[in-house]
Amino acid sequence: MRGIAWLYRLNGHFAGRLLTTGVAIAVTFQPYFWLNDTLPPRFDFLTPLDVAIPFLPWTYAIYSSFFALLLGAAWLLDAREYLRMLAAVLLANAVCYLGFFLFTAHYPRPPLESIPPGFWREQFRQMHASDNAGNTFPSIHVATTLLGALRLRHHRGGALWMLWAALISLSTLTVKQHYLVDVLGGFAVAWVIHAWMFRRTGQALAPVAAGPSVEEARP
Repeated sequence: MRGIAWLYRLNGHFAGRLLTTGVAIAVTFQPYFWLNDTLPPRFDFLTPLDVAIPFLPWTYAIYSSFFALLLGAAWLLDAREYLRMLAAVLLANAVCYLGFFLFTAHYPRPPLESIPPGFWREQFRQMHASDNAGNTFPSIHVATTLLGALRLRHHRGGALWMLWAALISLSTLTVKQHYLVDVLGGFAVAWVIHAWMFRRTGQALAPVAAGPSVEEARP
């Protein structure tokens, strides 16, 4: 219980929540990159609708704003709710990793030469160099974004967080990182995990098994 109390104290401040998030990201990146670098593609989820969706390099700005949305969650949510959301995100990561393993697919990205020389080509060059074309289904980008927005909608900004999450999800298609089915899969993962982790809708926090508050956990 003291360890839990220490974790709540650490995350009682924005800086502590940033530290916790950084550690969680560092840990989850290890299996993510291993799966992406190791597994050969076995499925092709490309549909005529995927082909019809235009490639819009400038929407990379929306795609990468995913990190800013997570910062918003760290700023607005209190320690208990933020840790609960982070636990939901880690569970979503695990589910997505299983999907990457079972339904390995690589998105056929447009060549860099199709982007005019300049700022956006450089952003895509860096992204393609650090993140291979695998790990598509379900979209971990969409699942994590939606989980954050589902908690933030109860706070200042309300439905704007959901709109932002929707735009980020759409951008995964227009930067040609994901198939349409990946986005739908990410939505499903987020909704199911959120419904399980936060059972009482409309409350800032309603955990399945809430940890003690800092005051309750003090000896």
